[in-house]
Amino acid sequence: MRLLLIDGGLPVPEPQLWVRDRNGIPLYRLDLGYRERRVGIEYDGRTHLERERLRRDRSRMIWLAANGWRMRYFTDVDLYQRPAHILATVKPLLHA
Repeated sequence: MRLLLIDGGLPVPEPQLWVRDRNGIPLYRLDLGYRERRVGIEYDGRTHLERERLRRDRSRMIWLAANGWRMRYFTDVDLYQRPAHILATVKPLLHA
């Protein structure tokens, strides 16, 4: 995913970006992100469909959105069958 973004002409994303709470405590780690723009990019594999993982993911999504992060989530289909969709989805977030 990181190489796709770079090869697609987007700025280099920060891998394994920690998002901290108001007290500076690291709460969530994003797969990729652009800290200055508060844009996060996640690759969701099969384990994200497990019930307990799904619950944690939803709680995380709500917190990130409430704290100004614009998150985008992609799967294997996006990465391997429609990579242009990823670029078209992320690019406007970085140039807004």
